[in-house]
Amino acid sequence: MRAIPVESRTYALEPPVHDFSDMSYFNSNKGYQPPPPVTVNDNLHEFTPIHEYDVNSFLPLPSKPLRTNLVALDPLIPILHADALFRAFSAPPVGPDPDAIFYPFPSGTPHKEKSETLIYLEKQRRRPNILMFAITDLKSGEFAGMMSLGCEPLAITHDVKLMSAKILPTFRGTHVFTHATSLLMSYALDPKAEGGLGVVRLGWRTTLSNIKSQKAALRMGFTREGIMRCYEVSSDIGDDTLYEDFTPTPDGTGRKTEDGIVYSMTVFDWLADGKRERTKAMVDAANGKSKL
Repeated sequence: MRAIPVESRTYALEPPVHDFSDMSYFNSNKGYQPPPPVTVNDNLHEFTPIHEYDVNSFLPLPSKPLRTNLVALDPLIPILHADALFRAFSAPPVGPDPDAIFYPFPSGTPHKEKSETLIYLEKQRRRPNILMFAITDLKSGEFAGMMSLGCEPLAITHDVKLMSAKILPTFRGTHVFTHATSLLMSYALDPKAEGGLGVVRLGWRTTLSNIKSQKAALRMGFTREGIMRCYEVSSDIGDDTLYEDFTPTPDGTGRKTEDGIVYSMTVFDWLADGKRERTKAMVDAANGKSKL
């Protein structure tokens, strides 16, 4: 407490007494405002020219092409990639596995109309924390899938996630996954002076039931950090969902949550502990064949 002298004596000032029953505090922020739903009546950019299509991402586009000798990554743009993506999303699952993770959230089932795929792409485009890439297999020249980088807006300079990896069934078990993943790892973790984003941490999250993704993270050199409970939450998941890991919350809101296994690759792993060289060696050794 501050003290003041009065007639050579010192008196301690009493702190002000607040009436907490009023609770009339001031906060001008209106809270998070979710974007409006995307419908077929919106501009879905099916025919927007490449140079006019706004990827709308906090994450910058690469300053140089992302290429290996077998795979190319380019920004995913509807006029270039929507037809091939719709053909993939409308095809039935291969085998008895419903392959729900491959098909877009929240249904996890094949698309029936191209407009569904265009709406999916526009929803992703309107999320500025996402940067989507199309994967092209350079051996065949065919569209092979998609993969994204994502971040929290305030973490763009240091913490980015590798996400939404959807490899077409035709290209599973080939070089495509290893080469495409290595390109995004390099883009995220390489120093800015070398054309990368220069982040300090690249994350990878998968579900408890997705054993293939867990093995892939370890094979690509990521370190398992542990289980993050209630990592995802959604109000769009029905009781008939094909997603195995969603659990209803006990609060009566109708929400469902999903735990996630979290992995990471840090700049120390990448630049100081040899993970960059290890990843390059994996790509060089693939020679058109990979385990995924």
